[in-house]
Amino acid sequence: MRLFVTGATGYVGGAVTEQAIAQGHTVHGLSRNGAGDTKLKALGATPVRGDLKSLDILRQQAAEADAVCHLAYIHDFTANYEDILAIDAAAVDALAEPLRGTNKPLVITSGTLVTEPDPKGGETDETSPPLKNPIVDRLRSEKHALGKAIEGVRVSAIRLTPYVHGRGASGFIPMLLDHAAKSGESIYIDDGATHTSGVNVDDAAAMYLLAVEKSKPGDVWNCCEDKSVSIKDLAGAVGEVMKVHLKSITVEEATKRGGHLLALILTLANRPSNKKAKRELGWEPKRLDILQDVRAGSYTGLAKKLLEGQGGVKHYSAE
Repeated sequence: MRLFVTGATGYVGGAVTEQAIAQGHTVHGLSRNGAGDTKLKALGATPVRGDLKSLDILRQQAAEADAVCHLAYIHDFTANYEDILAIDAAAVDALAEPLRGTNKPLVITSGTLVTEPDPKGGETDETSPPLKNPIVDRLRSEKHALGKAIEGVRVSAIRLTPYVHGRGASGFIPMLLDHAAKSGESIYIDDGATHTSGVNVDDAAAMYLLAVEKSKPGDVWNCCEDKSVSIKDLAGAVGEVMKVHLKSITVEEATKRGGHLLALILTLANRPSNKKAKRELGWEPKRLDILQDVRAGSYTGLAKKLLEGQGGVKHYSAE
């Protein structure tokens, strides 16, 4: 099978590309520059030069592919979000157009943060009410893409958790490790009882390929581990691997230390259920969970470098 992957040079998209090739598929991946070309060639993929504004290229690659996985997104908190939504919508339109009526799958990316937390602290599912007054309204992108189902496109959406982890990378875990190294503290906000969720990047990649195989038009799945974790427990894992003490701080203090993003990732409640993905796709999270991964998994090397004062934190896009 020939796959076209946007975001193929990114964190999750790279794992999708790697697994697809390991399964015997060929992958053409969108690449914005020479560094991206080099990365894709090293994985065994064919780089396609362009970005989300290269609509003719997106249209052509989708037409030539047997399946499309759309993981690229503009993660720029300083940009005008309406512009980001418009760029993504136009890209989805271009990808979907040649797939209409072909039964070829288009798997797009969303997030579990699009739903309102359960008021009683329980799990949410794919039918839970949308988040009120979101800072980043990713649900609008998801709805636009899923609207292609009524046009005859076999489109589905995977909702990634905020804490995709593994391979010693991702955006948020290295940020917390780096803060612990610089401050000598692993922080959480107030009592740290807020729960969040994680998923290993390789488990997430596996879901994309299962969706390519088994999706129906309009399908949506949460992509997360079996159990959520409290922010305090996550801080405990960071403190353990970084050999620093835990400290409770206020939202205001977190903002002073690391800006609004740090405060945000330590306060957003997110307890999605993965039961639907397990039932419909046969998907199972098989790798280390987020606490295991931080304490004794892929982040131990980064923690060692930070403890030795070597730095090494690299922030990845969520592609």
